[in-house]
Amino acid sequence: YHPLPSQRSPPMRVSVLSYNILHSAGAARLLRGRQGSHGWSKDRLHRAAELVARLAPTVACLQEVDPAAEEALSRVLGDGGYELAALHRNQELPPKDGCAIFVRRAQLEVERSHCFRLRDTAERHFPASARIRSEGAGLAAALWRELQEKLSIAVALELKTTCAASKRLCVATSHLFWDPRYPDLKLLQAFLLAQELETLAGPSCLPTVLAGDLNSTPLADGRSSGEGELSGVYALLTQGAVDTSHSHHPVLLRRGAGILKGVLPKDVPELRVSPFRSAFCDTGGQEAQVTNVSKDFQGCLDYILYRGPGLQALAAGTAPLLPEQADSLLPSEDHPSDHLPVWAEFELH
Repeated sequence: YHPLPSQRSPPMRVSVLSYNILHSAGAARLLRGRQGSHGWSKDRLHRAAELVARLAPTVACLQEVDPAAEEALSRVLGDGGYELAALHRNQELPPKDGCAIFVRRAQLEVERSHCFRLRDTAERHFPASARIRSEGAGLAAALWRELQEKLSIAVALELKTTCAASKRLCVATSHLFWDPRYPDLKLLQAFLLAQELETLAGPSCLPTVLAGDLNSTPLADGRSSGEGELSGVYALLTQGAVDTSHSHHPVLLRRGAGILKGVLPKDVPELRVSPFRSAFCDTGGQEAQVTNVSKDFQGCLDYILYRGPGLQALAAGTAPLLPEQADSLLPSEDHPSDHLPVWAEFELH
């Protein structure tokens, strides 16, 4: 039985934004020694909050939210009809920053929140990891110990629309480990994140949007476009699998030598997940070319991915760098973070 068009509930449009707003300690480090006036930096976080408010997403997923950022965001976005629906910070680290999700109250209600460290899901999704980590010798034990040391977090919300024909979806954000020298750790984090979100989506496969700073370029060699091998994180999340021949797989990266035992296929989970689609690729044919600008890097690290039934990407974009800003370092007076916000609009059926 298929309902007549008049009987079907109309689709709802939902926009999701992701923005790494740069914690205060990071901003101080990036601005140290830079020439020119930095008077604008005194209200940098207020500018970042105002930028989010101007873009007016239904859901704002934010990373590197420290106490000062929480205050600025809550003040500006609260006045604009948003509520801070979830916040999880790393109190153990000096910046005390983390991930937050703000939701527009008039359009969405929070049914459930789930805040977690990626490392804390390892035993649930690969039970052997605790035993391997405790063995004390070999590269496999070192791999799982290193993963355990990383405090990367994620925040996920189960949301319900406030319209008469209520619809449900999950929106999540995360900030993966930063160091490009350890793509295998990021790959394992991405696997744990995808599996945990699938558990949260449940048997009904709740439509899910993952919007965050994945600290990985689309291509394994650090480029954001063109031909070549995809990075491990991007391949896993968008194609659903990474095998042991991939250059970012720990089996290939951590091979043994002599008496030092390397990582074997049995030491890591089979890296297969339900794949996400890319809002940027589905609407524009490729990921954003630039979402992060620093002295040593300019490229794409931030994504809006989605999976599940009843969700269609309509548009995606980012706050653009103007031609005269292309060679400028961020943060700047025009862009208050070293990242640019990315957003996507969806139709929820």
